[in-house]
Amino acid sequence: MKDLENKLFSMKVPVIEDDPYENELRRKLVNKFYKPVNNYKFKFKAATALASLLLIFGCAAVIHPGMVLSLNKLIFPSHSIRIAERDDIGAENELAYTSIFNPQLVSKLDPSKFQEDKAYIIRKYVSAEEGAVMIISEFNQKRKPKKIREVSF
Repeated sequence: MKDLENKLFSMKVPVIEDDPYENELRRKLVNKFYKPVNNYKFKFKAATALASLLLIFGCAAVIHPGMVLSLNKLIFPSHSIRIAERDDIGAENELAYTSIFNPQLVSKLDPSKFQEDKAYIIRKYVSAEEGAVMIISEFNQKRKPKKIREVSF
């Protein structure tokens, strides 16, 4: 290692006679080997610009969902997207048909005289060899809180 250092110290450094070229060469060498920060700055700026663009597009998609559909139609004209139509019967009316407030039962039963006790789920399974099986399971709406065990070290 010492021989290499002695060899480097003994070498003559070329001197450029023209000053403008010397300064330009020095600037290029310094920029090439001692300032690699410029490359990282460019990558950081590009990543920041892309993230900003995606953030703006995401916010616009949340605020104006129709814009995404029109953009999809513009990019993929061969694919068709059907928008689901809303039924006149809302979720409240559908739930009324599965409870004691069913309009067909109201004329026969008074819902105010009854109190809800338990809910059950009925599932029907059909087999070609065995026939049909219905399984009734109780649906607990109230969950019991889990007991927390304390662990000390």
